[in-house]
Amino acid sequence: MSSSARNFIRRLPKAELHVHLEGSVTPELLLELGRKYSSEYAQLSLQEIRTRLFQYENFSAFLNTYRVVCEHLREPADYLMVLEHLLHGFQEQNIRYAEVIYTPSIAWKMGRDGKAILMQLLDRCTRFHPTSAISIHWILDCVRQWGREAADKTAHLAEEFRGRGVKAIGLGGDENSLPLEGYRETFAWARAHGLFCHVHAGETGGPEQVWGAIHVLGANRIGHGFQAARDAGLMEYLREHALGLDICLTSNIKTRAWGLLSSHPFQLLYRRGVPVTLNTDDPGLFETSLPQEYEKAAQLGLQRSDLARIALQSVQSAFLAHPEKTALMQQFQDEIYQLGKEDAETLG
Repeated sequence: MSSSARNFIRRLPKAELHVHLEGSVTPELLLELGRKYSSEYAQLSLQEIRTRLFQYENFSAFLNTYRVVCEHLREPADYLMVLEHLLHGFQEQNIRYAEVIYTPSIAWKMGRDGKAILMQLLDRCTRFHPTSAISIHWILDCVRQWGREAADKTAHLAEEFRGRGVKAIGLGGDENSLPLEGYRETFAWARAHGLFCHVHAGETGGPEQVWGAIHVLGANRIGHGFQAARDAGLMEYLREHALGLDICLTSNIKTRAWGLLSSHPFQLLYRRGVPVTLNTDDPGLFETSLPQEYEKAAQLGLQRSDLARIALQSVQSAFLAHPEKTALMQQFQDEIYQLGKEDAETLG
């Protein structure tokens, strides 16, 4: 890729719609946490941590690393450290808007106070926003294999803090575990209380999981969803109903959810008019960034105009009220227009 193309991607205004806070722990942060708590990883080198934990033979190996990372997040200060790292990355990557996914049920399951952690995260973002051009909102995720009781608790927590930056309830975890039907009432309650619904589907499961996320849970946006490319009718439905897919290229390759980047169905979905966005998913665990995701899309044949269109789609797919979305869209359009103008002047 040329330096001018990389520079265009760097300067492009971006929105990140699918980034897990827990998955933002880098090898360096895990080593720091390991030393803090004198865990078995405290004496390892960074390279040993990368080799043992940050390379994945399959999706199960990735989930094991996720578990290890979460075991090291023991108090609000640990989560805040990860958030600080994430916010710094947003600034460096020219990310103007982000929806960060936090899973309180992980904290609860490990004996932590998930609500206290959330409150401190929200307080930090409140202090961050006036001094930055970046707007941060939150999705509270449920873990599919852990059942409805934890999901209901998550939904009520999301509703309690809906006016403080929490926008949605999500469903992540193993999509091949419990049936979606078991969460129908939880997500209906969430929608009735003004929350958006975000569902991981069509990553390790097939197109039927995406259909279920839509018709059973009323999903407003799908996390991953690239398996929709196997169903022409589903792609048409997503296009007609403007239902977005959060595409995470590096994630799909590193977890072995998909084989090769060169054959990833992202470009097919985009060319069919499915609303797709680019995201990092777990930037710490995959050691990636949003500009790198845009670079991978360019490797698949997308041009600068396509990348700009995807950046705008990220705003369109965001869980924002119409006035906020309109203002952010105008900001993105103005900056993208200026980028194009500067490129034309350089070529001239």
